[in-house]
Amino acid sequence: MGRITLLNSKSLAKVLGLIYLILALIFSPFILLMMSAEGALGLTESIIIIIVVILFYGIAGAIGGFLIGVIYNFVAKKVGGIEMEIETA
Repeated sequence: MGRITLLNSKSLAKVLGLIYLILALIFSPFILLMMSAEGALGLTESIIIIIVVILFYGIAGAIGGFLIGVIYNFVAKKVGGIEMEIETA
């Protein structure tokens, strides 16, 4: 049984930032489709919306990942961290 007692907050921020950015790339066409249902959107507006959504999700993921890492490290010091079973091949 292994235990995670420390997370590198910067590393977690990078990984979650990229994960959220990829998710935004995947879902931004659907968001754009929902927004265009309310009224016609021009090409320029659509491009701006997609860029803003992708950047927002990437930045929010990075900030969220960093905060999760910092909070986890604080809590793990108090309660001992998350126990995991790890099997080596």
